[in-house]
Amino acid sequence: MQKLEVNNGSKVLGFGEIMLRLTPTNFQRVIQAESFEATYAGGEANVICSLSMFGHDTKMITKLPENVLGDKVIRAMNSFGVDTKDMVRGKGRLGIYFLEQGHGVRNSDVTYDREYSAISMATKEDFDLDKILDNVKLIHISGVTPALSKNLYDISIDFIKAAKERGILVSYDSNYRSKLWSLEEARSFMLEVLPYVDIAFLGILDFINILEYKPQEEKNYEAKLADFYKELFEKYPNIKYAASTKRIVNSVNNNSLQGFLFNNEILHTSRIHTFDILDRVGGGDSFTAGILHGILNNMESSQTVEFATCASALKHSIRGDINMVDLKQVETLMNCGIENINR
Repeated sequence: MQKLEVNNGSKVLGFGEIMLRLTPTNFQRVIQAESFEATYAGGEANVICSLSMFGHDTKMITKLPENVLGDKVIRAMNSFGVDTKDMVRGKGRLGIYFLEQGHGVRNSDVTYDREYSAISMATKEDFDLDKILDNVKLIHISGVTPALSKNLYDISIDFIKAAKERGILVSYDSNYRSKLWSLEEARSFMLEVLPYVDIAFLGILDFINILEYKPQEEKNYEAKLADFYKELFEKYPNIKYAASTKRIVNSVNNNSLQGFLFNNEILHTSRIHTFDILDRVGGGDSFTAGILHGILNNMESSQTVEFATCASALKHSIRGDINMVDLKQVETLMNCGIENINR
């Protein structure tokens, strides 16, 4: 197994958009709704806030509008103990997304309203990389941010390259969103960043649809995934870990989840966790945070993937995008399963 060397920095940094999420109450559709629940989050921010809940020193970089919504985002991030002092303010608006939560046979649905958001109009001059990357040991970025504009595509590349020059670990989650960009655009970005990535969050569909790897059809899911990871690590020896989940949709309101972590030797798997769903959004980010927590704390790979999958399972019981559970709650599910009331 390749050794993961962590520099002396203390902070885990996330770079990406933070949005206002508006959710109709009582599982209504937007067309029905007269009121909405408001929360603030984004893919990278979800990971960073979860890591803060696990006790890590964290920092978030984004560009926010110069209005009360930008102020609210900073307050929200600060409430998790996330360092926001290097966030940029400027022209533009706060991106919004509307989430219709599914029920029964009706799937959940997302409607984006993020054009002209402050971060989508960001330029390279907005970000002082020397200042931002000071005292950072790991940067987490996803495929959502570079999909928002050509400038953010280039800025994301700059962040990753600057991090590697400073010995900072790079965590990359494909997080493909078909409503934001095409498979060809996602492929272009992924091929450009993979030579700099230390920890990759890529699932089977990323390999087939984006990287265009060819599966051996006679093999089962786990064997196909192991083959893909082996091929990835041979092509990109810089990658030390790769992880993903397999989700079985038993119904809109009940799923089963299994986690996978490859460390260049063994594909470690978690137990299969089956659970009812209060809010599915952010489940993948919770898994990502769990994997990063395990790696940064030198946990055994088998323990890391189990921790991450338990963290994700718990997230499905939390409203909003952010996983508001701490180490004790995840470890209790890992070690004891579902218990009676804690008294």
